[in-house]
Amino acid sequence: MIGKQSLNENLIARLRRRRAIVLAKIYLCLIPGLIFLLIFSYYPFFSAFFYSLYKWDGANLSYIGFQNFINIASDERLIPSIVNISILTGTSIIYLLTFPLMAAVFIHNLKNFKWQNIYRFLFTIPLVIPWVVTILVWAFLYDPIDGPINRFLISLGLQHYTRAWLADFDITIWALTMIGGAGSGTGVGFPFVSGMNLLIYLAGLNNISKEVKESAFIAGASGWQMFRFIELPLIKTQIRINIFFTIISQLQAFQTVILLTRGGPGYSTMVPGMAMYQDAFDFSRMGYASAIGVVLFLIMLIFTLFINQRLKSETDFDPNK
Repeated sequence: MIGKQSLNENLIARLRRRRAIVLAKIYLCLIPGLIFLLIFSYYPFFSAFFYSLYKWDGANLSYIGFQNFINIASDERLIPSIVNISILTGTSIIYLLTFPLMAAVFIHNLKNFKWQNIYRFLFTIPLVIPWVVTILVWAFLYDPIDGPINRFLISLGLQHYTRAWLADFDITIWALTMIGGAGSGTGVGFPFVSGMNLLIYLAGLNNISKEVKESAFIAGASGWQMFRFIELPLIKTQIRINIFFTIISQLQAFQTVILLTRGGPGYSTMVPGMAMYQDAFDFSRMGYASAIGVVLFLIMLIFTLFINQRLKSETDFDPNK
């Protein structure tokens, strides 16, 4: 009996050692990835907090406390940047809450799986197109002389509606909303059906129990009632994810702005990301640019916490219940 117990203990000890060796190998394989993550993600992130307290031009470093943050309040680009990024982010949220959702509901309710796959492919294939290509296409469309938009208006006898779309103080920011805001982000652009948003919505719709929808159908629910009272409440998690992505991407993006307008004319298309880029690489004010980045991070954190609290799905897990 004692010998059998000793044998079992030896077996358990060998299994534990083998498991420890397997885990050690797994962690060793993860170390290179973790090193790159620390160097290229976490180090720049935390160093921004450090450098935001310094006057730093990339070479000379001197401590100035919170002066960089105080200077942000008096920056002449502040108000235009807030207004512009609010317009770009607000319109992007409106787009993602309507067009991709309608497309996802349309695809989800198709009875033919072949056509579901075709439409899913057509809407998601633009994801593989580099955002720079999209921007250059829009630059051509908006060209005030040879651009198809102005030429089309002239052909209709509406030449008084032609504009220098990317050089007009009043309409340039609205022209950027048609492209998809300040940068690539979720890849939103006319016709405003982002492939990524579409796939997220489809994942939520496909996850809804068929029994629930069949019960509603038997009870006489119309298509609109099915969407309003069953599908929409159950995909709030997907809506929240899309809003997160849109707000975060728009607040930090400036790809479209730097390629098309560089914040102009004047400050009519200036956004925080563009201001941060200018300070860092055009004016060599790295410390001040770091302070702008810290403020953007805090704003994104506040928005994330607020949306996470306000927009909860009935399917979200609540440990307090």
